[in-house]
Amino acid sequence: MHVQEKDNMEIRNLNQKYTSQIGIIYVYSTFNNTLITITNIKGKTLIFASAGFLGLKGVRRSTAYAGQTLATVLGKKISGLGIHFVQIRLKGFGNARKSVIKGFTATNLEIISIKDFTPIAHNGCRKKKKRRI
Repeated sequence: MHVQEKDNMEIRNLNQKYTSQIGIIYVYSTFNNTLITITNIKGKTLIFASAGFLGLKGVRRSTAYAGQTLATVLGKKISGLGIHFVQIRLKGFGNARKSVIKGFTATNLEIISIKDFTPIAHNGCRKKKKRRI
């Protein structure tokens, strides 16, 4: 093995080490539940959980309390995996949107960015003309 190839291998390992510290958190908050998926940069799912994971049933799953406690539990699991930097991507109109962010900041994760991917309708296609009789 040449010296140059060995140097390239070391650089690749360093890049893998750095990228393994960054994770993406997808938060889908509805009026009935809160779903959180944590992936690495390449999109491989590391952890998935919902508010039912905490043992909450029915209406309690959509509360801000459920979102915050779920975020703190998952934040501790993430730090155990070696992820320290996080991007948060929010989707949906549920009650737990802000409290999930509070929960992840409480676990000492460094938040790089927060983006909102909630789909918003723009009145769609033009309607048919009214029928005249």
